[in-house]
This record gives sequence, structure tokens and C-alpha cells, in this order.
Amino acid sequence: MTNIGILVGSLSQKSYSQKIANHLMKIQLSAKFVQVNYEILPLYNPDLEQTPILEWQIFRSVIDHMDALVFVTPEYNFSIPGGLKNALDVLSVPLPPSHIVHKPALVITDSSGERGGANANAHIQQLLRYMGMNVRNDFITIGKVQESFDDQDRLLNQQVSKELNEAIKNFVDMIELQNN
Repeated sequence: MTNIGILVGSLSQKSYSQKIANHLMKIQLSAKFVQVNYEILPLYNPDLEQTPILEWQIFRSVIDHMDALVFVTPEYNFSIPGGLKNALDVLSVPLPPSHIVHKPALVITDSSGERGGANANAHIQQLLRYMGMNVRNDFITIGKVQESFDDQDRLLNQQVSKELNEAIKNFVDMIELQNN
């Protein structure tokens, strides 16, 4: 079975990014979705690579067991949240081996504005490509995300639901084709 890790950019349990991730994890596919939490990671400092940092080791090990990663994040100040950037910094080193080189990645961003986190989407895709990930060229942004969910956190916007369902299905198909 294909294991896909989901990293949510917002650390708030009530964030819209978390609600999107919850929706993705409910889609019935031939893959197992696992949310990978990173909020306990100490800030990355290359000087600490000489001394094993347990949280870094565990996080890297979990990511090593994932066949692919999905990033669901809001846009913070026209970019990605600092905690997510720190997690990526932890994953990108030490070289060798990098824990994410050649791993497939899918990026989904959201915001309360019209553009749906387009700047964050572009930034994280650029960053992931630089780090060697195989980023899917989908440009999935969800604008006015607060209007897409009801009071029980169900995704009501059928257009957004259709786009997410198709994107994740195509992503899983791509990974499975790649792995065969």
C-alpha cells in the first residue's frame, strides 16, 4: 500500500488547512494517508547535526517511510508558515542522505482572500523543487476558504471538493505508476 504523509502548514487544530487535510484523509483510495506532525521540532541549527536530536531523528524516520508527501498550508505574509519551513529545513539535511529527494509532492494552499494562497503555493513549490522533490505541477489554491465549510467542518463547496478529489486521485495514480 502507498503511504502518503500530509503536512499541514497551520498548527491550529481548527485551521482551514487542517479541515482540508481531514477531507483528503477521508477519500477512499488505494493509499494510506498519515498526518505527520512537526510542531515539536526544535528550530533547525546545523551545528546540532553532530549531536543526535531525537525529535529530528523521529521526524526524518517517519518521512523516510512515506512514499510521497502532500502539503496543505495557508498563506502567511505572502509565504509559508515558519513552522512548516523549519520542518522542511530539518528534512533537507544532512546531505547525504536527504529524506525527501525524488519523493513525489503535491501542494495545496488556502486563504481567506480571493487568490487562495497563490504566493505560498509558488514559494513552497519552488522550495520543494530546489530540495529535489518531484512536485506535481498542479496549482491548487482555495480562495475564500472560510466559505467552503459548514459548522461541522464538512466541505460544502462542490467545486473545491471535486478539484481536491481529482487532484489526490491523480496524485495517487501517479505514485503507484511510478512505484511499479
